[in-house]
Amino acid sequence: MANEVKVFDNLKVKEENGQVLFDAETAAVGIGITTFAKSGKKYVRWSRVREYLDSPRVGKGDFITEPQLYKLAIKANSQQAEKFQDWVTDEVLPSIRKTGSYSVQKDPMAILATTFEALKQQEDKQTQLEQRFDKFEDDQEIRSWEQQELLNLRRNRVFAILGGKYSQAYKELSSEVFHAIAKDFKQQFSVPRYNALPRKYFEEGKRFLNRWEPNNLLDLAIRGANQEQPA
Repeated sequence: MANEVKVFDNLKVKEENGQVLFDAETAAVGIGITTFAKSGKKYVRWSRVREYLDSPRVGKGDFITEPQLYKLAIKANSQQAEKFQDWVTDEVLPSIRKTGSYSVQKDPMAILATTFEALKQQEDKQTQLEQRFDKFEDDQEIRSWEQQELLNLRRNRVFAILGGKYSQAYKELSSEVFHAIAKDFKQQFSVPRYNALPRKYFEEGKRFLNRWEPNNLLDLAIRGANQEQPA
């Protein structure tokens, strides 16, 4: 690799006289000694690099030594700098010194296993999102048309229990029966009003209204009223 610049995951490296040198610009980027312009473009903070290296002339296009690279990482004192330094010392340099190039060797089965695990994690996340969405939907209050359906079922049930809209019991007791069925419904589902019913209980709410019966006292009053109905 003598005098030839190699690029390893954006880090430019070359070797001169048996010494590995690092491109100052790409090293600074890897370590995180950068800033952003208003346009969003990333720039190396050369004043900071020169300060850390105590070298007023280092700049774009220059190469720095291995000790200087470590000095930059230590001075930067950040997680990114630490990870970059570990990557260089644990992977890049040993590979360069052994083969003259940096490459990541992976067993095909290991690659397949990694890919499978990534897909599984993605699928698990999708399932979790769907479950959370379903729970969110279930916990929402019923919609206006669903509330109206419950009210229609309540009305029809009251009509059936009282013997119709024109029965004597309806004339005398309809307000009491409507109040009783509404009270029992709210107690059954612990809601203050029909439209506060969670959607997950909508079908159960419909069954409750269809099967509702008045208590014994109210039932006797209904029967008595209808028996006294004028011919």
